[in-house]
Amino acid sequence: MTDWLTRSFQQYSVLWILLSSLMGGIIGAGVKFFFEDLLRPFFGARRATSVTVRKYTTPLVRSAESLERRINNFVRNIGEDWYESSPYYRSSSIYTFANFLAWVRSIEEEFGFLPYESSRFGKRFNRRLYGPFKALSSFSYFGWSKDPAAVDASQLPRLMLSAMGEVALDQEGKAPLSFSSFAVAHERDAQLRRWFADLDAFLQHAAQGDPYVVDRLIAAGANLRALITFLDPGGALVPRRRISNLELVPHAEVADQLRTDFPELLPKAARSGISRSDRAGPVDQ
Repeated sequence: MTDWLTRSFQQYSVLWILLSSLMGGIIGAGVKFFFEDLLRPFFGARRATSVTVRKYTTPLVRSAESLERRINNFVRNIGEDWYESSPYYRSSSIYTFANFLAWVRSIEEEFGFLPYESSRFGKRFNRRLYGPFKALSSFSYFGWSKDPAAVDASQLPRLMLSAMGEVALDQEGKAPLSFSSFAVAHERDAQLRRWFADLDAFLQHAAQGDPYVVDRLIAAGANLRALITFLDPGGALVPRRRISNLELVPHAEVADQLRTDFPELLPKAARSGISRSDRAGPVDQ
């Protein structure tokens, strides 16, 4: 038996060596592919995503906070005729949207083709970043409505929101225009005004109490608060607050959906009243 095993090994030794080399090469190539071609790009993408998000966290949070506060001020004072009668309130309201949209557009350019949605954090960031767009542009909160024409008429075109953000960027395309620069350009440049005509009409309808437009504004504010909380959970950059104005939502179905979407951000009973600062008047918040 021993002689047979010895002769078999000697006879097939070259074959065993070849098979071992082949298997070793396959395993080695597989390990190299796994670590260099799969893990390295994956972790590289995650690092790049993290760096980009950290870079934009402060300006994005501050612009989202500014827009959310303006929305709160706006919907809590519908009927006061500020938007129509005050040029400052009108231009500053449009600017708060433009400023946020410009930061989002800058982030989109920075990410480029980075597969940031490949990570759990990236997916959550993407969902929060585009939550306000969903509120302003889609039918997501209105599946219950029996008047699809009214829902459609109330929305802001999604691509127009991106275009507004793009034209509100400075010449380098990295940061939004200052308020003074934007206000002057909006006053003097007819083409720029045309880019923001849909937003202007949207806010006019909101000021007149259009229920679907008011729904969208309040839903956008809630999504902005969710984005802020996601990026600044400890309230280091802006004060921590809960979503506002659920009691002012014209359609109960929209309020119910917001409660379902953001249970962790629902206002406490003791804090459900309207604060004095939010009713102070047409000031830039």
